[in-house]
Amino acid sequence: MEPASTGEGRRAVPALAALAVWAIAVPWVARAVGLPLDVATRLEVIDHVVPGFVVLACAGLLRYAGLDEGSGDLLRLAVIGLAFLAGLWITATHAPLLPEAIDGISPWGAALLHLSAGPPVTLMALWMLLAATRR
Repeated sequence: MEPASTGEGRRAVPALAALAVWAIAVPWVARAVGLPLDVATRLEVIDHVVPGFVVLACAGLLRYAGLDEGSGDLLRLAVIGLAFLAGLWITATHAPLLPEAIDGISPWGAALLHLSAGPPVTLMALWMLLAATRR
């Protein structure tokens, strides 16, 4: 891929922001399509909304504070690293859904829908982090 100052800023940061919005929306989309999990709303907020807003804020900082253009390399790495950790949180808190789905405790559709947010955020942020360290 192109260096961060040309390719990453134009493509990866908006993609990270879109994935963050998806992470925030998943619990309500799941309810709307009839695939809710039997958990408290506050848990959905902790596992989706808070880390999703952290990733969204990181994407905003990368885009609008000029961090996607190569200035402030250490700060840039820290912001991307924070987005990675937030994605990892979403992934880790939903990983138990797979064994639950296998055991029939959680419905497969709900488990897969809830898991659809964390791994893409984590992988996108990791890719951005690796790309930023190659410069």
